[in-house]
Amino acid sequence: MFFRKNSYEAVRDDRDVVMESSICTGEKTIGFKNPRTGRIERSVVVRSEQDIDDFYREHKLIKTKEFKL
Repeated sequence: MFFRKNSYEAVRDDRDVVMESSICTGEKTIGFKNPRTGRIERSVVVRSEQDIDDFYREHKLIKTKEFKL
């Protein structure tokens, strides 16, 4: 009767991290790309290099990618 929505909560790693830029405003966000849906989850607005470092630290990941701001 009651159903739970299955969310993608698999083990995350650096390969799942992507950065997107808005076409209209140029605002950049970083988050995890869901391989099933192609959508970005848990995204955070990026204004500086420190925001990227904080994202990696918050999710306990090792930074192996370089993103252009």
